[in-house]
Amino acid sequence: MTDLTPDEIHYCQVHPDIETELRCNKCERYMCAKCAVNTPVGYRCRECVRQVENQFFSATSNDLFVTFAVGAGLCIIGGVVASLVNFILFNFFIGIVWAGLVSEAILRATNRRRGRHSGEIAVAGVIIGAFIGAGGYALNSYERIYGNIIALARQANIDPATQPWYVPMGDFLLSNIFSIGLLIFVGIVAVTVYSRMKS
Repeated sequence: MTDLTPDEIHYCQVHPDIETELRCNKCERYMCAKCAVNTPVGYRCRECVRQVENQFFSATSNDLFVTFAVGAGLCIIGGVVASLVNFILFNFFIGIVWAGLVSEAILRATNRRRGRHSGEIAVAGVIIGAFIGAGGYALNSYERIYGNIIALARQANIDPATQPWYVPMGDFLLSNIFSIGLLIFVGIVAVTVYSRMKS
């Protein structure tokens, strides 16, 4: 191999201490192996790849807000439904249906525009919405089941916590919010919505 003169030695434009002969096939910029991205049309620098991605990611900040709001809003309802039934097999199937509904609703509401982080924002909406819905339903259930009897016990100067039927509100909420059925529902919806936002 012939020794190169200093003028013939090339360095990565991002990492100027690394010698390289690899060039981006679009902008011809020298790049090292750390900077090279293997694409279907050959190696490109990260900047050129980002420019192509930016054409695909056309969502505005309003679209990202809508993505979160639609995901959360629909999953508040979904969280209530999943908690109401709380049957693992049913929650599995309703999760599949709900995932398609949420994904399509988000895409339609944003005119099918997606951002670089649309998937993550949609998943955040799904998780927060589902747990808000489940929490609201659990709180309502607790009041419906224990509210009157606790009030009657207090009127009779009986401490409800000393009674065998008493279940602390926190324990009741946790056991209902983090039930297996709800977690299955949330998992299916979150994974499906994320993949739809990224595809």
